[in-house]
Amino acid sequence: MVLFGLLFLAGCASQGGGFSPASDTSTASDSPASAPASNEGASGGSAGKAAGAPTGATAQLIQAASTVPRKIIYNATVDLIADNFPVAQRGLVSLIQKHRGYISETNIGGTTGTPREGTWKVRIPTDQFEGFMNAVVKLGELQTTHTDSQDVTAEFYDLQARISNKQVEEQRLQVHLQRSTAKLSDILQVEREISRVRGEIEEMQGRVRLLANLSSLSTITITLHEVKGYVPPKPTTFGSQIARSFETSLTALLDLGKAIVLIVVALSPWLVLLALIGFPLWRLARRFTPKP
Repeated sequence: MVLFGLLFLAGCASQGGGFSPASDTSTASDSPASAPASNEGASGGSAGKAAGAPTGATAQLIQAASTVPRKIIYNATVDLIADNFPVAQRGLVSLIQKHRGYISETNIGGTTGTPREGTWKVRIPTDQFEGFMNAVVKLGELQTTHTDSQDVTAEFYDLQARISNKQVEEQRLQVHLQRSTAKLSDILQVEREISRVRGEIEEMQGRVRLLANLSSLSTITITLHEVKGYVPPKPTTFGSQIARSFETSLTALLDLGKAIVLIVVALSPWLVLLALIGFPLWRLARRFTPKP
């Protein structure tokens, strides 16, 4: 009985000692395994967001580029037929003034009995371009219209950046020239470089001014054709034709008289010289000529 009791206590002790570590090990192994899994899920979601969305610097550049004013050059041509040429012409001038534009070139031609034709090249602010085009086509019967645009935004701002870089280069050359103690040939070389850089800056600045002007004011060429023949306000009469012919003839006669006077004035020095030389020769020839 004593031996049996000792064996029973030894078995219980061995089972209790083996149970506790097993349970602890399983618990410890489950906890770390779950933590990395959750971390991997979180990192995977962050990586997916980072791959699909731009970085902060790129987003700022995109936002800055979207706010930059665009530089677009607009050109258009409009061809119209007008029943009443003077009325259409006055309407065109009124539209130009209304849309804060100006006429840069005008060409009107026509003779009596033939239809007149006029061409106007106007400059209109870009923000008024669409409104002006919608109104000008109503001045007559529209024949053709053409519009084109050119986006020079990239060239405009690229030139500005290049001008800034060239100005920095010019300043460095100026500082180097002021502090230089080299020989004369080196100084002349620096001055030539300064002149070259200055020339490039002025050329780019001129191009920037041209692009700014063309993009701020659109260019529109309007051509008006008259349907009926041109009749002058005051028809020419027979009396006016006689007066015009007499005036033309009198003007020609006066011009002829002026030409004769100018010829005489131009020849007078030569006539005096010929007289001074010819008169003694004539007297000498007369003296030695035998009398009949």
